[in-house]
Amino acid sequence: SSGINDRVRGINAGVRASTGPGYPSDGAVAMSNKMKTLTTDIIDLTELCVVPGKAVWTLHLDVVCINDDGNVFDAALLAMTAALYNTELPATHVNEENGRVTVDLDGEKRSLELNFLPVPVTLSVFDGKTLPDPTEDEESIQNGTITCCIDEKEKIRALWGSFNLPDDMIFRFAFIY
Repeated sequence: SSGINDRVRGINAGVRASTGPGYPSDGAVAMSNKMKTLTTDIIDLTELCVVPGKAVWTLHLDVVCINDDGNVFDAALLAMTAALYNTELPATHVNEENGRVTVDLDGEKRSLELNFLPVPVTLSVFDGKTLPDPTEDEESIQNGTITCCIDEKEKIRALWGSFNLPDDMIFRFAFIY
């Protein structure tokens, strides 16, 4: 029997604009990657296991941005967290004779247990100074961004900075918080 991490491949987190079909922007791809990284920390992957080594639930988290006035990542992550918090997995039944898994529509659903609730804070950096929750106009003139995700116990769960910001500025923010 393979481990659960060998079987769970179905956590897909995606962010896209509502402008129609086409390839996602570089920013949307970067946000999707950050969200997928956090999702695998927020959810205990064993929660998705139906039959160890054989069957798992697949989650698809699609965030569609219908209005971008800045700081889309924080809003997208909060929306994703709310969706996970409200996710209910249906009961299942495993046929012992053939191993087939079926959904038991009359069975009791179960909620996902989340390891933590992420709270993102994004700052725009202007000449070494920071501004929280930047608007689209502020983002257009910023030098870069720093995003920190904390949990409900104020533990830092993720820290990202723009490639053009010095590492000491990013880490200084983490220690100030």
